[in-house]
Amino acid sequence: MKKSFLTGILVLVPLVVSVALLLWFFEKVDGLFSPVLDGAARALFPGTDRIPGTGILAGIVIILLLGTLARNVVGKRLLDALDWLIDRIPGYRTVYSTIKQLTNAFSTENTKSFKEVLLVEYPKEGSYALGFRTMTVEEGGRRLVVVYVPTNHLYLGEVLFIPEGKAVRLEMSVEQAVRLLVSGGIAAPRELRKAPSPGEENLSPGGG
Repeated sequence: MKKSFLTGILVLVPLVVSVALLLWFFEKVDGLFSPVLDGAARALFPGTDRIPGTGILAGIVIILLLGTLARNVVGKRLLDALDWLIDRIPGYRTVYSTIKQLTNAFSTENTKSFKEVLLVEYPKEGSYALGFRTMTVEEGGRRLVVVYVPTNHLYLGEVLFIPEGKAVRLEMSVEQAVRLLVSGGIAAPRELRKAPSPGEENLSPGGG
């Protein structure tokens, strides 16, 4: 019961915090923009009372604009400058960088944190789990694959160091693997296809 209770807390806290942050954001935006938007509405349509939801609508528009801005060159430079500025703030930079690394790691556009999807023997012999290769390290003359294996929630898991030969590379994108994990296995494909090794790729027709 103790383990189940702690696990429930670890699953619940990210959900509650994320919802609370969204509600706080929309509430602040609503308080900031509602008077302006309602004033404009009354000017265009005399006798109009306060329009509910204008703040939420403004918040959604702001999020979309930030997303669009972050996807172009100018926006990326501005965000890089903001990151540089935040990195100079003691205390806050630790919280900001930790949250940003967690969210970026599972971004569908991220190509740095997770290199590929692996199938590893975990947590015991004969049992397998999906994992994400983050990097490869050397230890005593052998290559070890560093694998992040989500074990409960997408952001909660284990970091494993396993011999490279024991990690099975799958023909599956990081986005597909995330969808599979979030769905609780419902979105699993009927067949897990092993990806060809780099040597096999070079020998394949048209591989050069």
